[in-house]
Amino acid sequence: MKFTIPANALADAAAYASKGINPRPPMPILSGLLIEAVAGTLRISGFDYDKSARTSVAADVHADGNVLLPGKMFTEIIRKFGKKTVTVEVNGSAATLTSGSAVFKIGTMPVADFPPMPGLPAAAGKVDGDVFAAAVAQVIGAAATDNTLPVLTGVKIVSEGPQLSFLTTDRYRLAQATIPWAPAGDDISVLVRGSWLAEAAKNLAGEAQILASENLFGIRSGNRAATATILDLEYPKIQTLFPESTETTITVDRSELADVLGRVSLVAEQNTPVRITASGAELVIEAGTGVGATGTETIPCELDGTDVEVAFNPGYFAWSLAVTPSEQVTIGFQKNRAKPALITGHDGLAHLIMPVKL
Repeated sequence: MKFTIPANALADAAAYASKGINPRPPMPILSGLLIEAVAGTLRISGFDYDKSARTSVAADVHADGNVLLPGKMFTEIIRKFGKKTVTVEVNGSAATLTSGSAVFKIGTMPVADFPPMPGLPAAAGKVDGDVFAAAVAQVIGAAATDNTLPVLTGVKIVSEGPQLSFLTTDRYRLAQATIPWAPAGDDISVLVRGSWLAEAAKNLAGEAQILASENLFGIRSGNRAATATILDLEYPKIQTLFPESTETTITVDRSELADVLGRVSLVAEQNTPVRITASGAELVIEAGTGVGATGTETIPCELDGTDVEVAFNPGYFAWSLAVTPSEQVTIGFQKNRAKPALITGHDGLAHLIMPVKL
């Protein structure tokens, strides 16, 4: 096996395929990148049973073949060659990487021991990759990151006709983003790992295919495809918690509120909330206690309904404002102020944040 290719193109493809490798693989063989060279093309794949990533890249293939190389070492070496041309030749149990006067040798891994890659699921629909990636970024922060309740580390993806929705919750906040898509068949309802989805959506652009089967979910864009096993867990029905209307709303400049919240929350001690008070056309944000540091700032707002006095976890509140891509946000409250506040501002995006008892 022998091929020549610009190092930056090979490094980019290897880095993508490495997304399918577990940083702590359950067995050494799963730390490898499978490279298959045939007819002017390299196919590069990474796999760890729970997920896979595969891509192809053009190359000058002198001799067909396949090889399994240590993924991390190979990718880091190739990256260091920059835009130079690199030739990779495999003889027996060693691969030789040559670029100019640089020569590296890497031990190969037995291809026969590498588990067979799963086939790609059937296409479930098409979506704008940029819109898909933006929606994932707007909800992923509300997914749990610990395994206390493994189901909450997932993202629920459901479709209804021409709409595709993403749902997350960590029990203290909930997020829902809905985007348009072109379904290819029946509606889908799957639960996938949030960490995998966040990584798979990075740098997604242009038209993308959403892939789904009984056990696998995937994203395909151009010559790249990533899959993950579907979590067989019962996700809470959080869609029903988003109210269709609210009794009282506060509309405010998102950027200004975010700036004030960032300043005022500096004096909030660990695990203490910021207090929000709205009356007339003013919104007061304050934090701290009388025996320590305090901060108060007032900004204009539009209040529709009764006066509001409530408190939020400053981190959760700041996250919602940071990922909402709009000039203004509306914070909606139920008559029962103990119920979650609804934060909206961008079509198809809604966050619920649990208030903190004053």
